[in-house]
Amino acid sequence: MDAQMKRGFLEACVLATLRRRESYGYQIIKDVPASLGLTESSLYPLLKRLEGNGMVAERSAEHNGRLRKYYRITAAGQDRLRAFLAEQDEVRGLYRYVEESILAPEPACDEATDAAGARTAAAPALETAGDGGSKAPSALAACGGSEELAPPSASAPARASRGAGPSGASARQSAAGTARSGAMLRPQGA
Repeated sequence: MDAQMKRGFLEACVLATLRRRESYGYQIIKDVPASLGLTESSLYPLLKRLEGNGMVAERSAEHNGRLRKYYRITAAGQDRLRAFLAEQDEVRGLYRYVEESILAPEPACDEATDAAGARTAAAPALETAGDGGSKAPSALAACGGSEELAPPSASAPARASRGAGPSGASARQSAAGTARSGAMLRPQGA
């Protein structure tokens, strides 16, 4: 379990343990679910914070010749446990949201690029979507594809003349050479 998530559950589990009965540090550690990994170094600052917030009260009593601190839950601690339980529907909703995203079919753009980012059969459909293909580079990039493999948009020469790539004629020659070599995957006549 994630450390941040554990911290949120520690408070509730310590309070739940103390709701069952008054207890002392070592016993609380034994009673709290082991999956939380509660240790003395994390328990005592938590108990101090709970006491400071009025959720736990402490008393000292002698045990086998030594003073031992016993902790008990207060009314404010009981209220916090009720609030924790009231939040469970929200937490379950968040888990359902994440679970649904995992179980949902993958987006269609996964068909457009393979794991290496190479374009596949669905890529031409993305190229011609929208306004004549000018949105294809961003659509492929959104799907994890390489914009370098995307067909040039109408604004490519304008970008080149602004200094965003090879300038003027060399950019056009490069694009024409790439198109002749077959590296661009735009269907002929499109």
